[in-house]
Amino acid sequence: MTPTRIRTRNRTRDRAPRALLVALTAATALLGGVLAPAGTASAARPDPWTQANYQPRPGDWRPYVLAPSSHDVDPVRVQAATARGGSLEGDPKAVLGGTKKPVRLVSKGDRTQSPLLTVDFGKDVGGKIQVHVAGASATPPALHVCFSESLRYAATAPSDNSGQAAFAPGCDTANIWNGYPGQAYTYDSDSHTLALDPSKLPATLTDSQLRGGFRYATLFLDGAGWVDIGKVSLQFGAVPKQADPSAYQGYFLSSDNTLNKIWYAGAYTVQLDTWMSDTAKSWPYVDGEADHADAQVPYADPEKEVIFDGAKRDRIIWQGDLAVQAPVTYLSTGDTEAVDNSLSSLAAQQLPDGFVPAESQVGAHNADELRTYGEYVTWFVHNHYEHWLYTGDRAYLARWWPALTKATAWLESVRAQDPGGLIAFGDVGSCGHYGYSDCGHESYVNALYARNLDEMAALATATGDPAGGAGYAKRAGVVKQAVNDQLWDPATGAYRLSREIPDAYPQDANATAVLTGVASPAQARSAMEYLHATSWSTYGALTVAPSTPNAAITPFYEPLPSGFEVSARLAVNDAGGAEQRRAQDLMRTFWGYQLAQDPGGTFWEKADLQGQPGIQQFTSLAHGWAAGPTTSLTNQVLGVEPTGAGFSAYSVVPSPGSLSWAEGRVPTPRGAITASWRATSHGFTLKSAAPAGTTGRLAVPTTGKKVRVELDGRPVWDGGAAVGGAHTTTDGAYVYVDGVRAGQHTLNASFTR
Repeated sequence: MTPTRIRTRNRTRDRAPRALLVALTAATALLGGVLAPAGTASAARPDPWTQANYQPRPGDWRPYVLAPSSHDVDPVRVQAATARGGSLEGDPKAVLGGTKKPVRLVSKGDRTQSPLLTVDFGKDVGGKIQVHVAGASATPPALHVCFSESLRYAATAPSDNSGQAAFAPGCDTANIWNGYPGQAYTYDSDSHTLALDPSKLPATLTDSQLRGGFRYATLFLDGAGWVDIGKVSLQFGAVPKQADPSAYQGYFLSSDNTLNKIWYAGAYTVQLDTWMSDTAKSWPYVDGEADHADAQVPYADPEKEVIFDGAKRDRIIWQGDLAVQAPVTYLSTGDTEAVDNSLSSLAAQQLPDGFVPAESQVGAHNADELRTYGEYVTWFVHNHYEHWLYTGDRAYLARWWPALTKATAWLESVRAQDPGGLIAFGDVGSCGHYGYSDCGHESYVNALYARNLDEMAALATATGDPAGGAGYAKRAGVVKQAVNDQLWDPATGAYRLSREIPDAYPQDANATAVLTGVASPAQARSAMEYLHATSWSTYGALTVAPSTPNAAITPFYEPLPSGFEVSARLAVNDAGGAEQRRAQDLMRTFWGYQLAQDPGGTFWEKADLQGQPGIQQFTSLAHGWAAGPTTSLTNQVLGVEPTGAGFSAYSVVPSPGSLSWAEGRVPTPRGAITASWRATSHGFTLKSAAPAGTTGRLAVPTTGKKVRVELDGRPVWDGGAAVGGAHTTTDGAYVYVDGVRAGQHTLNASFTR
């Protein structure tokens, strides 16, 4: 199957994305038809995923959840049954259960001519396949299972995946190097063999190895003979500590069906990346080695989960990916233990000079990258700050505080080498970058470091060192000023990639400058306008404008900085709500497009200019660093964010954009915070409830109008000033009420003009 491709012209104005959004709405409505025909897979998907005109209803969020309710999962249909040079005798639907008569697969001996029987699980899953075998010939052929996240990359034609079909028909690949684009696929490294003993049949065979990240499973035979196949099922191996993976502690729901699906797809993507810590992959495999995922993550508790970057690969923990995955976890499943174990394992790898490796040191390939990614040291600091903010775990902070101070000192030692006061990782051999190669003094990296210093200031104060906190805060101001003095281009109205490459103005530089507080409000608005005018294209926002003259920096679609851009647009203080609407348009366009493709329900590692997920079959289609909108929808659109450790202080500042209502629940260490809001032409109503031990800031948007505001029926703002002794202020875009106590509250705004 070729995924639906949706094309439109490049766009530079708000109006242009609308045509694409209409097409995306239609494509998403076809998800049930393209990926799950009526009467088969549609039964396994809730209404929001199959009905073109589904209208969300307040309170009805559970139909959006993609996670299974148990760890026993069945396929939803037979995708294909092909005899090729052999035969299939009986009804292939026997593999779905409910029938006593199995289907017989007969092969003449050559696996390239074996019959193929493919089942569809309806969405990306992972775990160990189980196949009931009713009988087999006296000398049975080997029974293999192949896996693919999408039909596009399932090798069936001789040319597919550099020749993979001759060895592993129906597989895409998770075994990097064999068959890498441009080199031949030379042996079967990706199918799994089920041990079949004809003297012990009938029996249900369980795969000895898990496979993370697949939607389609294809059975084939290697050797002459026959095998009678009954029910096929899956031991769902992701989130093993969650008895009911669908039992979310947090939720999000709004008036927009596509945005709702994006929230749940992001949550499910991160769940699909969460496994026991002894199921990592050790790279590279030696020649002839078969697919397996059974390595232990160093320093991780083997009895607990961790969060890998991707379900299929790399299946290790990465600092940058975890920066996206951890908040998604806090806000959806509340699986803090998996975050703790992941962060601890990475922190324990810290080198004597303070450098922290970017990824789990599992295998030779990762060892070769021991000091490659200086950028990811900034994510190490940020991840621990976010952990403190969401959990308020003082013991955890105290345990790793020395590592955080050493990591920050290492970053500062690199900055100290530059007379201009900016970091560049070239001289220390650590200039690996998530998306492109640049060893220069980047806006992106230095903005991240400036944020680290602000974060360290807060953490130092929390550990009882306010003087140290003041020192970090002062240095943050110095770095921010250096970025603005050296890397802001006032003529263009955007941040340069680096001093060394001044004629490129990338997405990550400008989005992170806004998110980290480097950009002033005027610079933030200008930077976002520049990206919108130059870098938005058919499937979303590009990493850099196509007009960029530097040939070394090429545009593509990258979910990580696209998530930054969504969050940055929502962070722009915009009384008219234009940037909020653009942020929502970007989510619908880029992430909505992914949901309209096979496998649907999970987000991709990346996409090329044609809207395809990069580097042929090796890309991951369930990659956690693409799940940023889940956090943005809760923290910024619904508006619930922690502002004090463990939600001791919180804010509810909605970003309605084009939505008419939203609601949700946020798990916190003190109990859940709930919020709901509704926007009308006459005003805005926000309702919230928070547990004991919390203090809140509630806000209502003005939409550029004069408003009167009441808290629980009591006037607190008369359109120009606070009344009744309330702690109420405005910045023109919102009216804020501070010091709101725990409990239930209603904040109501009435527009007076």
